Amino acid sequence: MNAKIKEFRQEIAKLEKEQKETKPQRKTENFKGERTMHHWVAAENVVQNKHHLRIMYAAYGLMRGKKFEQIESAAKPLKAGEYYKSTYISGSSKLSGKHPLCLYLYEINEWLEKYGYKLAYEEEENRWGGKTKAFDYENIEATVCPCEQEA
Repeated sequence: MNAKIKEFRQEIAKLEKEQKETKPQRKTENFKGERTMHHWVAAENVVQNKHHLRIMYAAYGLMRGKKFEQIESAAKPLKAGEYYKSTYISGSSKLSGKHPLCLYLYEINEWLEKYGYKLAYEEEENRWGGKTKAFDYENIEATVCPCEQEA
């Protein structure tokens, strides 16, 4: 396995360990052990860590050549208006019928770029004149490639 992939896996393992230590801290009653943080801070950290772990697992799976359906097999495809109700993220019609991880391609791409990979995208001009990344939603898993090494 590539050294960068191993390094990434170690970072995931570190966050997993933190998650396991933080979860019991959420309890307000019947807590056994030494309290290291307030229960409400622990609850917030658990939610954030859960999101970060999901994104990291997706990036790790893409690095290893897996598809979103293999990474999260129980996820249901996105429907036009339903995911807006739970996430408040407005998706375009391109996302209808796609895997829910497609909502987080920017975050996934950040992790991939940190470890020498990237998702293929084209830069498009947005309505404010700035540049935005346009990912190919049809075959996103096939577009993961190592970044070009700089000399």
